[in-house]
Amino acid sequence: MTFKLGYSTYALAMVDPFDALPHIRDTGYETLEICMGDAWPTAPAKFGKTERQELKALSESLGFPSPVFFGGIDVCAPDGDRANTLEKFKMANAIHYDDSPVLITTTAGHSAPEWESGKEQIRDAFLRLADLAAVHGVIIAIEPHAGTDFETPEKAALMMSQTRHPNLKIDLDISHFYVEGAEVARSVDLCARDAAMVHIKDGQKVDGQVQYCLPGDGTIDIPLFLRSLRKNRIEHLPVFAEVSVQQSRQPDYDPWGVAKFCYDALDRARKEIG
Repeated sequence: MTFKLGYSTYALAMVDPFDALPHIRDTGYETLEICMGDAWPTAPAKFGKTERQELKALSESLGFPSPVFFGGIDVCAPDGDRANTLEKFKMANAIHYDDSPVLITTTAGHSAPEWESGKEQIRDAFLRLADLAAVHGVIIAIEPHAGTDFETPEKAALMMSQTRHPNLKIDLDISHFYVEGAEVARSVDLCARDAAMVHIKDGQKVDGQVQYCLPGDGTIDIPLFLRSLRKNRIEHLPVFAEVSVQQSRQPDYDPWGVAKFCYDALDRARKEIG
């Protein structure tokens, strides 16, 4: 099986989504992630029923499978955020058109407590969200995030072992583990069983601060990462290039030059491992 490559519109807050999808396809990407963050044109509050149907039709006409979605849900927030979450579930279902799972990725969110004192609270919040997702036919993929207190493959694996909910999975974004000092192969070994999504960017910590860069522009061994995914039998999951807002908010940011750079780096790696 050959790895499929995906691109996230998280990199494209400044681009009309109806212009973005053909460009993504022309670059060579085979699958999509649509960002539903508030600052993006595809935020549910801005993106109504007609736009959702038009984006669905465009995505399908371009030969993409149903997109996955970056939801930006504050999982540990009080129930006051529930209406926003439900609207994201509704939008994801409206744009879905094949037999793949309806998948939304998110971090634990800004309301997550400290790990040592609050891991049971985090666990319970994950389970509440998973129960809600199950009612609406959605799978949630949680992304551990560097610079937060839910940032290691060990914590991710522990959380999954304590939940074991069919609608709760891991978004295996190797960059977050890597910048926190975790080994690539070990990270994949620990999280592959529960992964439903794969992201990659790159980066490092400088003076305690996380500095991201593009995949192929840092030190992650991308062929090793792909081999680790293959060894763990999750080669069927597309590998999504993700671009941090640290890059996309720069005044000289070139969205399509960046998309091609990421594609070329990932394509070289998949060709190298055969």
